[in-house]
Amino acid sequence: MITDQDKKILQILQDNGRMPMVELAAKTNMSESTCLRRTKSLEEVGVIKGYAAILDAEKAGFDVTAFVQVSINQNTEAAFDRFKKAVRASPHILECYSLSGPYDHLMKVVARSNKELSHFILKTLKTFPEIRDAQTLFVLHQVKHTHALPLEILD
Repeated sequence: MITDQDKKILQILQDNGRMPMVELAAKTNMSESTCLRRTKSLEEVGVIKGYAAILDAEKAGFDVTAFVQVSINQNTEAAFDRFKKAVRASPHILECYSLSGPYDHLMKVVARSNKELSHFILKTLKTFPEIRDAQTLFVLHQVKHTHALPLEILD
């Protein structure tokens, strides 16, 4: 259960994961020791999974983002495991989700160019085990992107 104190800590850390504990304690109206204890507890139970720099894909050289919807032959658990292994090994795939609906998986893919993305789809993706069908959706414009969970709606 996430307490109100935890929510304050998490909301602030979602915006600035590098905030010094002294400043975090001041912003949450907690003592340093309480704030540190609560933060460590959130890390230990896995609510806070880690800390990372959030990069701008385009400024880092990845000008193309696409979503690829994939259907696979899920005849056996081993087939699904082979597909997951191939997904995890591909550096172009940032995210992959198993879905309900007409496609089995949705992948977020980045590439430096349309040519590189085309090569990934036509050459690399085709080598993935068990793929039955794939549809690529190119991102034209990013309307919203956040990693922050809406903690304010938790009761």
